[in-house]
Amino acid sequence: MDHKAPQVIEPIARPIEYYTTKTFDRALHKAIREGGQSQRIADRVKSILGGISYPDPFKGIPVTRNGETRIANAVKYDLGNGWRLVTQQTEKTCLFLFVGDHEDADRWLENQKGMKVGVRDLRTVLVPGAGAEVVHDGRQRAGHHDEPLADRLDQEGMDHVFLDLPRSVARQLDALDARSTTKELEAILADVREPKRQFVYNVFNLLLAGNYEGAQDQIDFALGRIGALEEVDESELIEVRDGEEIRRLRLGSKDYEDWLRSFEKRSSWQEWFLYLHPEQEKVVQAQYPGVSQLSGVSGAGKTCVAVRRALRLAETEGARVLLLTLNRSLAGLLSQLVEATCSDADIRSRVEVTSFFELAQRLLHEFEPENDRLYSDVTWKHDEHVDFVYREYYRQWANFRVAKVLLPLHKSLTARGVSGETYIREEFDWIRSAVRPDKRAAYLTMERKGRKFGVQTERRAEILDGLAGWEKKMREIGVVDYLGLTDALAKHLPSIGERYTNVLVDEAQDFGTTELSVIRRLVPAGPDDIFLCGDIAQTILPKHRSLQDAGIQGVSRERIQKNYRNSREILKAAYEVLSKNLSEDMLDSEDLEILDPKFANFSGHVPMALAAETLADEIAYARAYAATALAGDARTVCIAFAGFSARDVQAYASLCDAVALDGNYDPVNDRLVFCDLEQTKGYEFDVLIILNCCDGILPPSDAPEEEAYRASCKLYVAMTRAKRELILSFHGKSSPWIEEVGDTLGADFWKEVEVLPDEVARTVPERLPEMEPDRDYHDLGNLTGLQFVYSNAALRLSIEAQDKLIELVDGKGLRAASTAGVSRRLRWVNVRGALSDLHESRRSDNLFGPVVAGEVRALSARIV
Repeated sequence: MDHKAPQVIEPIARPIEYYTTKTFDRALHKAIREGGQSQRIADRVKSILGGISYPDPFKGIPVTRNGETRIANAVKYDLGNGWRLVTQQTEKTCLFLFVGDHEDADRWLENQKGMKVGVRDLRTVLVPGAGAEVVHDGRQRAGHHDEPLADRLDQEGMDHVFLDLPRSVARQLDALDARSTTKELEAILADVREPKRQFVYNVFNLLLAGNYEGAQDQIDFALGRIGALEEVDESELIEVRDGEEIRRLRLGSKDYEDWLRSFEKRSSWQEWFLYLHPEQEKVVQAQYPGVSQLSGVSGAGKTCVAVRRALRLAETEGARVLLLTLNRSLAGLLSQLVEATCSDADIRSRVEVTSFFELAQRLLHEFEPENDRLYSDVTWKHDEHVDFVYREYYRQWANFRVAKVLLPLHKSLTARGVSGETYIREEFDWIRSAVRPDKRAAYLTMERKGRKFGVQTERRAEILDGLAGWEKKMREIGVVDYLGLTDALAKHLPSIGERYTNVLVDEAQDFGTTELSVIRRLVPAGPDDIFLCGDIAQTILPKHRSLQDAGIQGVSRERIQKNYRNSREILKAAYEVLSKNLSEDMLDSEDLEILDPKFANFSGHVPMALAAETLADEIAYARAYAATALAGDARTVCIAFAGFSARDVQAYASLCDAVALDGNYDPVNDRLVFCDLEQTKGYEFDVLIILNCCDGILPPSDAPEEEAYRASCKLYVAMTRAKRELILSFHGKSSPWIEEVGDTLGADFWKEVEVLPDEVARTVPERLPEMEPDRDYHDLGNLTGLQFVYSNAALRLSIEAQDKLIELVDGKGLRAASTAGVSRRLRWVNVRGALSDLHESRRSDNLFGPVVAGEVRALSARIV
């Protein structure tokens, strides 16, 4: 395409202010990453960047023969081998806009017609061009897409857009919505003259693409609300701050040197760390008199803020900064981000990144070196995961009967359709998060905030006995869970001492009172001592949490409500799931607050609800879809399994020769990962597929209805990990939560979306075994009554029915004396035998009682 050659600005005596954009950084890093010829071109560009302190850093680099008019004052350089460097130059400024081969550069310029660089409130603003053609290519749309586009912007601005347009054109523009296309827009504007046509086209094509802020910026520039950068007075230009898309290259500054070095070090998934949004930067740079807390919606960049703030605090000589999170997988991510962001070895040496689990292990090694092997979550004696050890304890396997004290409460919960095994383990966690071991008597009378089932005093005493038995079991087996570490550490609180100058906590909503008490001990009270960032909407663990009880007081509070990660469509669906399931406890939180998110400034595919015949089919389709996406332009794909634990998914990933999400996850090399819902927290993926979104799984059928909100938080967290594309997959009946937000989703069958390879394995993850592994049991029918009442098949059995099963199906069996050659069973060896006799005759009804006998007969369908 030929264009009129612009006048190239000759080097002048006054200093030029140089700027770079997020798009340019991304393009340059892409060239470096590709290697070969691209790497050599990138080295040439870096040489230019390194020479901007000289009068003419472009010396020796020819300008392309064809000029460039699609962007005002654009100068395009020929880097050789068809590569182009696009800049915008005025007498005062030079912006680096894009670098790429001829085809990429031409495409980028075509999509940026009308791009401008301005200043609003002394902050740089990149006013986008019209953008690419919007076609929608048959994608499904959500109900909210039928709202008129013209209603998305302020009325005064739209009046300016419609000014001097024929009424017929204005009416057609007023009728455009998010289902419309660029072709329709072009047809409407066919007879409108320039420059009005280009201005209206820019505004509405940006609206079609979902870039509402960009459309408003086009209007604001036209109305003078945004001034041109080149028109800013020289005396004020130095005062202009960096914007969300533009940053000044401050010659000789540490930031400039770090920026140059960062290209080799960081990965493509870390690009978002280089540009802070103003509200993020404010928190990073703030100085607080003491403890501070950032509440932010999902996708607000809280992790980015925590890392950047940690590095800023570490710039102080003698600083010892701790960046802490609960999740070990997330600690791995934080470590990678710190490594990629910090190029100063001295500063990096002052920042320690770890999970609370690992911190507690290290401190306990100091206080109890003889117990090193005890403080692991995989047993050093048997290589068993703590989840299995807990089941073994709770169900009284391996002749370990201490948990018998919990049986009365278990039966009560089972009769109400609640898994006692899960609920009581969560209660153990709640107790240990609320009170230290030597203060547990307080649990007998304290308010159980967040726990919705009332528990009588005598049952609370039994729970404390059960917790003591569980801790005894862990010690004997040689294993510990993370709250066991906290408890062990609580005994040494006076000895912990002040070890850091600053502590920053990511995902702070998951820290309980006892863990926060440890954190308070690690750092002396003073300016910027503790920084907490979190989102109460992402609370997924049943814990007691009180800053005041932990000794943390005088908290300065900040909030970020803007979501920067998710498309508008994904966030709308996710937030509706959350908002329909909020609990009073979340709304009344004294420490964190529920925030209504402000939507990100881009649109994308509507989230899809896809149906398959079985879970195995879901998995097969998801893996095929992931392969297709990765062969396209998706950089990362996550397949998340609802209804399965991290242990289950890790084992299944190994079976499939796939990567499970953990602290070693590298998005550059591990482009496809498996995980459970909980482990997704803190990460982001181009494509996220959540499997098993079925009725009875979301929410769990064996959890108290009053606490279903916690499962909705998990689903919300997982859904908001998707940047561009989200799929909710199910078989059978879909989750009611999906049905509730159906107007935000598209729906189809997997078979209409993806084609399976001819040879595809159909396997599913395995959950913890329902039956004791060392016993010769083939199914639930082989169990005794006591064993059976611990299984999920016993849910909603009355307490009377459970008691009769325990009494009469004792594993030994007993017959009454023979009468007339016929003997009658009084006890049974297993459940199958009892069911067989109950179905064959009514003679045993007297033993069970007529009502209970009917209940037990109905169990036949559950043990197949």
